Amino acid sequence: MKRRALVLGMAMTVLLTGCGSPVKGNDKEPLKVTEQSKQSGGEGDTEFGISPMPERTTLRVGYFVGVQHALPIYVADQKGWFDELNIDLEYVTFSNGPAMMEANSSWDFSSTGGPGTIVGALAYGVKCIGTATYDAGLNLYVREDSPIYQSGKGHVEGYEEIYGTPEDWKGTTWLLPVGTTLHKILFSTLEKVGVDNDQVTIVNMDVSSALAGFKAGEGDGCGEWSTLALAAEHEGYKKVGGLDANGDIIVCNICATSDAVDNKKELITKAYELYYRSAEWCLANPEEAADYYMEVCSDEGVLCTKEDAAYAVSILFVPTLEESIAMFKNEMDDPKGTYTKRKLNQVETDLFETFDFFVDQDKYTQEDRNFLLDNRMVDSSIAEAVEQEIKSRK
Repeated sequence: MKRRALVLGMAMTVLLTGCGSPVKGNDKEPLKVTEQSKQSGGEGDTEFGISPMPERTTLRVGYFVGVQHALPIYVADQKGWFDELNIDLEYVTFSNGPAMMEANSSWDFSSTGGPGTIVGALAYGVKCIGTATYDAGLNLYVREDSPIYQSGKGHVEGYEEIYGTPEDWKGTTWLLPVGTTLHKILFSTLEKVGVDNDQVTIVNMDVSSALAGFKAGEGDGCGEWSTLALAAEHEGYKKVGGLDANGDIIVCNICATSDAVDNKKELITKAYELYYRSAEWCLANPEEAADYYMEVCSDEGVLCTKEDAAYAVSILFVPTLEESIAMFKNEMDDPKGTYTKRKLNQVETDLFETFDFFVDQDKYTQEDRNFLLDNRMVDSSIAEAVEQEIKSRK
C-alpha cells in the first residue's frame, strides 16, 4: 500500500500582504504517516460510501498548521479514508492564510481563514468552495501591569468584556500577523473603543513569533489564536479583547485553485465531501480527535498540551455536509445594500463580514468587492457536484 507523500512548508517572502512566512518543514520528522490496513474498494466499501478515484491520484494540500479547521484533513489521512479513495496526499504547511495563497501553485485544496480566502480570490484566482468553520479563540493579550488591563472592563457600551479606555489603548504596540483575522480583531476592537487605527503600532509577526517576542518584553500586547491563545493565558497574560468580546463573525473557508476546480473536479469533489465527513467524526469522537491534533502539532513543532488539543477540537464549529451545501442555496439581499445584480448566498454573506470590515479600513475597495461577486469567486460548483453524487447513490 502506498504511503502519502509529504511536501513540507516552503520558506518564502510574502510580497502582497507582508504576512509572516509559512512554517518551515522539519527535514528529520515530517508529518507522521501510518500504513492503513483497509484496502481501497468499490463504491459502498469505503467508510462513507464515496467511490474511489479510478486511478491512484495525488491531492496537494495546503495545510494550515496549529489551527482546528485543518484537523479534518489530517484525521481523514491518518484514518486511511483518503487512501481507500485511491488518493495520496502531499502536504505543504503554512502558519497563515495569505502566505498560503501566494504559494497557491504548490497546492490544490486547503482550508484557511477569511483574510487568506480574500487574498487568494483577488490576487490569485483561488476559489472559495465552502465554509470550513466559524472561527473562535482569537484574542488580544497584555501583561498584568498594562494600563489597559488595570483600567478593567466595562468602559465600552455594548461591549462590556473589552478592557481599557481610549487613552489606555492609544500609543500601544501590538505583535500579530498583518492581513489575518487577528488584524481584523485588533481593528474591530479599536473601532469599538473609539481609537483610530493609526493611533497604535502593529509589528508584523506570525503568532508563534508574536508570543515569543512578547515574552521577551517586546510590544504592549499580542494577538494569538487557537492553542497559542491558551499558551498566552498559561503564561499569565491577560485577555483584554477578542472575537467573542467584539461579537464578530469570522468565517474560515475551504478553498481550491481555479486549475483544480476546472481540471481536477472529481478529486476536489471527493476531498470536499470527505472533509465534512471527517469533521463530523471529530465532533463525535473529541478525545481521539484531540490526540490527532496533538500529533500533527508535535510533528510541526507547535507547542500543544492535552488541554490545548481538547480546546482546539471544542472550537471546531463546522457545518454538516448537508448544511454546507444548503448555505449556497440560502440567498438574501446584500446586507450592505451595494450589490444589486443578484442575491448573495450565505457563504458569500459570511465571508463579507470580514471583507467589508477591511473595505471600511481602506484595505480593499468597492471595486474589489464587485469583482469577487461578479466573477463568482465563491464557487458553488463543487458543493453542487457533491449533492448530485450523493443523490446518485440512493
